[in-house]
Amino acid sequence: MDASPSRTARLRLGAALFNGDHGHLADEVRRLEAAGLDLIHLDVFDGYFAPDQGFPARTIAALRPLTRLPFEVHLGALDPRRFIPPLVEAGADLILFHIESVAMPFETLFFMREQKVRCGLAVSLGTPLSALEPLIPDVEAVLLLSRVTGEGMCGASFDRRVLPRVRALRAMIDASQTDVDIQVAGGVKQEHVAELVAAGATTLAIGAGIYRVADMAAEVAAMRRLATRIERNAI
Repeated sequence: MDASPSRTARLRLGAALFNGDHGHLADEVRRLEAAGLDLIHLDVFDGYFAPDQGFPARTIAALRPLTRLPFEVHLGALDPRRFIPPLVEAGADLILFHIESVAMPFETLFFMREQKVRCGLAVSLGTPLSALEPLIPDVEAVLLLSRVTGEGMCGASFDRRVLPRVRALRAMIDASQTDVDIQVAGGVKQEHVAELVAAGATTLAIGAGIYRVADMAAEVAAMRRLATRIERNAI
């Protein structure tokens, strides 16, 4: 398994490209890199599992040469195996498929290993984390959604019920003595950074808010300062 960020590693910050200007995606990708983000979070939805449609593989492939930032895909699809080979070919570095979307998650993880891509699991807000426990040693990352899938289109904000879930997942990972990246996405803003890092999150995917600030680089720097204070106290 590839190394993932540990609890005391510097927080990774990404941005959900889905919230950017779809008429100028190339410009948005360049803007995110210039702002000092660590990754680009790409939502790929099938319109069934998640009530929207995200980026097709050909769009991801077109954007891939524009940045050195990792492309990390949140895959919300009823048949994730069908999407994985095209996404790998397009340049995805990590794919997180929903545990709720498959009957046999171990088999899907094995299929992903054959595709030579880093593997992760995404978990909806209402899914018990106990479903993850046997799978933790086989993944590089777990993405916890901090609002109900699809609610973002209705203007729903960050749901604080994710915080005890982050703490519970942190304890589960520590108990397994593995090094798994804990990601959180869904309405995340600067005001949530300190609590999420204190709970044990190691990667945050910032949503629409990052595109609305006057100075994106300053916003990213402010988030890093907040995270650093908490990380220093954890060491």
